[in-house]
Amino acid sequence: MATIQSETDCYDIIEVLGKGTFGEVAKGWRRSTGEMVAIKVLKNDAYRSRIIKNELKLLHCMRGLDPEEAHVIRFLEFFHDALKFYLVFELLEQNLFEFQKENNFAPLPARHIRTVTLQVLRALARLKELAIIHADLKPENIMLVDQARCPFRVKVIDFGSASIFSEVRYVKEPYIQSRFYRAPEILLGLPFCEKVDVWSLGCVMAELHLGWPLYPGNNEYDQVRYICETQGLPKPHLLHAARKAHHFFKRNPHPEATNPWQLKSSADYLAETKVGGHEERGQPVWHCHVRKKNN
Repeated sequence: MATIQSETDCYDIIEVLGKGTFGEVAKGWRRSTGEMVAIKVLKNDAYRSRIIKNELKLLHCMRGLDPEEAHVIRFLEFFHDALKFYLVFELLEQNLFEFQKENNFAPLPARHIRTVTLQVLRALARLKELAIIHADLKPENIMLVDQARCPFRVKVIDFGSASIFSEVRYVKEPYIQSRFYRAPEILLGLPFCEKVDVWSLGCVMAELHLGWPLYPGNNEYDQVRYICETQGLPKPHLLHAARKAHHFFKRNPHPEATNPWQLKSSADYLAETKVGGHEERGQPVWHCHVRKKNN
């Protein structure tokens, strides 16, 4: 059993809970309190140092929040050695994706979705007060606290991609949000605010209800196409202002058309980018879903 030590505490590593792009999360025993904790472990290098610095800045901004009332994960401490960075958090049970998988992706009853949604909205409201955009809200970043004792009590985790709104609003082409949950403003290159997190939450709600992602695009064109199937084309004035509109849309050749823009076909997009649009979904998802219910 490995042991790591900060200036004030000592942790016995029990097991590795998961591995990701930037590092791993381990389950540890905190000797000073006897509690189990989650330890985020990243390699100590210049690239990850920038990631850690950003996350620590956001966690510092959140230090005045009550983690229980705000439904955000409780941060305990940060330390490092010559090889690794360590961020210590309270240990939560499992994320919503793991929960869905464990239950064979069965649709979640509306009452449970409502319970989860209200808690995440409280978290987003507290983050908005601090001018923080989470920027990566998805089922993997919403954790069940203790399903047996507190059914569907959740907390928002992972502030590694979060930003202060005043610092990110002028970034021309921010690469934020996981693709399935990426807001139209980000896809199209429009001005954005903390509302992009609300879009992501809406996608999560739909996924919990359907049992599969609402917009499972293979690329950004797929995302835009799926959104247009269910929401219609963006308003002309938005497409005129969007820096990336020409990636996905072209001018409508019919002068009498109500919208001067039209979505490029998959063939158009493939010819221009050599990236194929995914054609698996032939109908808008809500039409498919309603038809299933009526049958």
